[in-house]
Amino acid sequence: MTDRRIVLCLILSAILVRMAAVLVLQSHRVPHSTYEHGEIARNLLEGRGFSVRFLGAEGPTSQQAPLYPFLVAGAYALGGVETPRSLLILQLAQSLLGGVLVAAVVALAREVVPGQSLVALVAGAIAAFHPTLVYAATHVQVALQGAVFVVATLAWSYRASRTGRDRDAILAGLCLALLVLTDPILGLVFFGAIAAMVQGRGLRLAVRPVALMGLVLALGTAPWIVRNAWVHGELVLVKSSFGYAFWQGNCALSEGTDKVVRPSVERILQSDRGGLQGMNETLWAARHEAGYLDDIALTAQDYEELGRCSEPERSRRLFRRAMLDLKQEPSRFVTLSLRRLRYFVFFDETNPKTRNGLYRASHLALTAGAVLGLLGAGSNLRRRLGPTMLAVALIALFHTFTIVSARFHIPIEPILGLWAASGLTRWAWASADSRSRFRLADAQPERVHEERAEVRPATT
Repeated sequence: MTDRRIVLCLILSAILVRMAAVLVLQSHRVPHSTYEHGEIARNLLEGRGFSVRFLGAEGPTSQQAPLYPFLVAGAYALGGVETPRSLLILQLAQSLLGGVLVAAVVALAREVVPGQSLVALVAGAIAAFHPTLVYAATHVQVALQGAVFVVATLAWSYRASRTGRDRDAILAGLCLALLVLTDPILGLVFFGAIAAMVQGRGLRLAVRPVALMGLVLALGTAPWIVRNAWVHGELVLVKSSFGYAFWQGNCALSEGTDKVVRPSVERILQSDRGGLQGMNETLWAARHEAGYLDDIALTAQDYEELGRCSEPERSRRLFRRAMLDLKQEPSRFVTLSLRRLRYFVFFDETNPKTRNGLYRASHLALTAGAVLGLLGAGSNLRRRLGPTMLAVALIALFHTFTIVSARFHIPIEPILGLWAASGLTRWAWASADSRSRFRLADAQPERVHEERAEVRPATT
């Protein structure tokens, strides 16, 4: 079978396995599973615009980036507002995104490691079948869409560095703009994209593609930024909720995430409903029981006071409140940051869904594979992977210092799969080459003996 056919099979398999997960787990029947995205989508369809109730007031919002709520609204328009039918439509559409993700991963691998099709195929297989990437298709969240644009941005950046064509730099900028409008934090990939262009073309020749990419990014995000300035009366770069997220991760009652650690969650997790669907229902019940930090850290008076402010000011006030809490105990920020780093690299222990053994095993296997892959990749290949390493490091550092959640890890998992494939396949080639030499020597001992005799120095 040719590489092209194998890739097509991986793309189709990725779509089918996600559709199977959607149909088996039945998450589209879980109530209250759409959160802010669903509320914004409902308001869009009911004529209230891109709005939500947030921190004590309802109105035009920048609490979420625009692309994903519009996708949810499209599903609602087809199947009804927050009905099982519309959520099924949405999750099946996200299954198709799984196929796009595999194609993007294969494209990135071919640019990073040209001429080594095995790396691309293994990386594509990891993206197709890794359990957490499959499970993401069954949720109403931006993580899977973010993963697609992260990989696509890097793939086009590497390609632009190789070809030097303006078209490739423009496409990298377009993917980056869509990424920022999906989740602006993932826009940190921009620095990895710049590094890829500089690595491939040198600093002087990289100026033009980097400028083109930046220009397309600015043009692509400008309409939303102008809209934000119009509705809020001040400059808001895509989202207004940084201060709110920082407060969730660092206030006096926080464990470093937006979740609440409750004993009742443990009791729900210990109940056994049997089967994959029953397990999923248990995880959702535990997730709803955990709730958000807001439930215990904000009082009715807090909501009343915050509701009188503009949306950006609400976030700023919570940011200042978190800073006051940290000022009273400065060492706590270091403790929380180290805890968040552990949660990000391994798993978020405050999230009931990451308590599942399958989730933890798959997450740890990918992490271990990525580390071993980088160690075994060799210095030249690690240098080629450097821009992807920079992108992952910046995203990880941001969440280490602000707030972490299991969903924040999903966009970088395809890149971890590429690292694993790069090193493990290199090890496989080396082992195969060693076995081949051994078999050749074993099959032709006389030839080897003769060759050694030919180079033996003459004696007098």
